[in-house]
Amino acid sequence: MPIPSIFKDIFWKLPFLSEQEKEKMYYSLKGIMRSEKIAIDQGERSELLEKYVSQILSNPVFQDEAFKSITDVPYQRENDDPKIIAYYLSQMHPTPENDAWWGKGVTEWNNVSRAVPQFVGHYQPRLPGELGFYDLRLKENLVRQMELAKMYGIYAFNWYYYWFDGKRLLQRPLDMYLDSKDIDFPFCLCWANESWTKGFFGSSKEVIMKQSHTVESYRQFIVDIAKYLKDSRYVEVNGKKLLTIYRPQDVPNCKNTLQYWREYCEKNGVGELYIVGCWTSDQSENFIAKGFDAISEFQPGAILGYCDNINKKLPFINKEFAGAVYSYKEIVENKVYRKNFSKEKMYHSVMPMWDNTPRRNNRGNLIYHGSTPALYQQWLEDVIKFTKESNLADDLIFVNAWNEWGEGAYLEPDKRYGYAYLEATLNAMNSFK
Repeated sequence: MPIPSIFKDIFWKLPFLSEQEKEKMYYSLKGIMRSEKIAIDQGERSELLEKYVSQILSNPVFQDEAFKSITDVPYQRENDDPKIIAYYLSQMHPTPENDAWWGKGVTEWNNVSRAVPQFVGHYQPRLPGELGFYDLRLKENLVRQMELAKMYGIYAFNWYYYWFDGKRLLQRPLDMYLDSKDIDFPFCLCWANESWTKGFFGSSKEVIMKQSHTVESYRQFIVDIAKYLKDSRYVEVNGKKLLTIYRPQDVPNCKNTLQYWREYCEKNGVGELYIVGCWTSDQSENFIAKGFDAISEFQPGAILGYCDNINKKLPFINKEFAGAVYSYKEIVENKVYRKNFSKEKMYHSVMPMWDNTPRRNNRGNLIYHGSTPALYQQWLEDVIKFTKESNLADDLIFVNAWNEWGEGAYLEPDKRYGYAYLEATLNAMNSFK
């Protein structure tokens, strides 16, 4: 059972405990609430350790039987095709802020490369394939990412936009893309409207970049993004600019704020807005009544409340593991995700996999174990079929994500599967025709 956000927020603001004390207490309580305590059979430990060592030694060269080489038949888009929009993270380049917080040159790749398996059969670390440990300061990397996305049926990237009361972070790749009119690939923006904490690198909940939730700040945000909305490549839904908000519950004076955004855009040459709020299972608000045009599942949060913990069924090696593991196979074969299909004006979302061990190490992990390209394709095909039969505008489907390597949620090629998850996307898109 997820811990409600309001209780988490109150706990982390307690003034009489240190960050380290709060961290220890939080994960102990979380483990009790989610029944996450693992069981290690000491009698089988020697055999498990032997398997674990074998897994570690084979990882750099191991290829799964589902491994796929690059396609020689790229996707051919037609006008009525569904539009798969993949979330896109611009973390993969050094910034002055990350240099100051974490050390010179630290990026998300530092998290990815330090991950280790917590149990036998746990897929970590995850090593990139064709693109390598890329640097998003190089235009060539952006170009190749978008070439691959287009080849395999992805319609657009939904870039996370990091804006904190006028201060922007991780803006360099997006601005380089905006200035490169020769890159022919659609985009839209998702405002990640939450404060940054050291938890991003598995440290603590200490706030290092605060986003205030005042009406004045939120009004200024729309002024800042206007130039992106005006770009000819920007995604439109029924002629309106698509804008997603990561935490719709945090929009102050929501209905009036969204109306201000709409009026500002119409007065300043942007046009109309189509505003979508991200939805997770710990939310119960009616965002449509608050002024949003639609909502969209954000995985795995949207299905988390429907999943059963499988910690006690796994051959753990790390005795200190204090996270939660769920079965990806169960989600797909039992169609757990369909529990949200009845919700009004909701776009649906798929994740190819999920495992935030690189960011969390062994505390607070959320792992969906057992993903395969075939299972992901089955889930995506079902969502495409449902979306085609619904009456939501433009048949949008969101995928989390294109390149969230630190959360183990990516479509980009890796060493183990090659282009298999991309090919699964291609197959799913071709299957409905």
